[in-house]
Amino acid sequence: MVEKDSTARTRELGHRMKAFRQRRHFSGADVSRRNGWLQSKVTRWEQGLRELSVVDAALYLATCGEAEPERDLLLELTQAGNDLYWVRPYFDELVDPMKSLMIQENLAHTIVRYESLMLPGTLQTEPYARTTYELIGNRGQAQLDQIVHARMERQKLLQRDRPPRCRFYVHERALRSVIGGPRIMHEQLLHLVLSANLPYCSIRIVPETNEVSRTIENSFTIMEFTEHPAVVYTDSYAAGVFIDDRVAVEAYYSLVARLESDSLTEEKSRQMLAEWADRYDRMEE
Repeated sequence: MVEKDSTARTRELGHRMKAFRQRRHFSGADVSRRNGWLQSKVTRWEQGLRELSVVDAALYLATCGEAEPERDLLLELTQAGNDLYWVRPYFDELVDPMKSLMIQENLAHTIVRYESLMLPGTLQTEPYARTTYELIGNRGQAQLDQIVHARMERQKLLQRDRPPRCRFYVHERALRSVIGGPRIMHEQLLHLVLSANLPYCSIRIVPETNEVSRTIENSFTIMEFTEHPAVVYTDSYAAGVFIDDRVAVEAYYSLVARLESDSLTEEKSRQMLAEWADRYDRMEE
C-alpha cells in the first residue's frame, strides 16, 4: 500500500486502531513483530498516513484480540470508497457521525465553525442542546440522552490544557431564534459571553445585513492539523460529510474570508451577546 495524504476516514481508522491496541495492552512493536511487519508500517497506519487492507486489518485485530464491539466498525473503515467526500449516515447502527467529528476535532489545532441557524454545538448548554434534539424529534428517549451526553462530552475539547484555537461565526438569526424559552436562551447567551472571553475562543456575529450569509444555507466546520491537510465537515438531517477535496476546501476558505470581512468585531460581538442575554433575562420577568 502506498503512502498518501491522510483523510478524515484514515485518521479515524488510525485513531481507533491505536486505542484498540492500547486497551489490549499491546505495543506497536508487539503487533509488528507478531505479523512480520516493519514497525514504521504500523505507526503510519495509526497516523492515518498509509492505506490499510481488510486482510491487514484482520491480522492487526487478531493480534490484539478481536473480541471487541468495535471490530466491525474498524473493518468498515478500511473500505475506502470516495475518501474526498466521506459520508457518515445518522441512521446507520454501525456509524456514529458525532464520534467521527469528535476524533477530528481532538486531532485539530484550529477549528473554524460557521452556524447559520443555531448556536455552535461545542458552546451549547445542556438544556439548549437537549431542546434542539427534542425539536428535531427523530430519536427515542434513550437515543436522545445518549446524543446529548455525547455533545457534552465533545465540549471537553475546550477544557484541555492546550485546546485548539476556535473561531466561531454565528449568524444573528441564531441569537434571535428562541430554543426552549427565555430562561434557556438567557443561560445560553451568558455561556457564550463567558466563552467569548477565553483566549483561545473567538466568536464573531454575522449580522442580518450580511448579504453573503444569506446564500450560505448549511453550517460547516474547517479543521486544520499540524501534520495533515485541512478537512471540512458539514451535515444535514440524514448524514454528516467530511470533505477532503482540496478544491472544495479552498472554496470554503473563500467563504470564511468573506464572512470575516463582514462580521462584527470580537468586541462588538461580545456586546451583542450580552445585550441578547439581558433581553432574554427581562423576558423572564
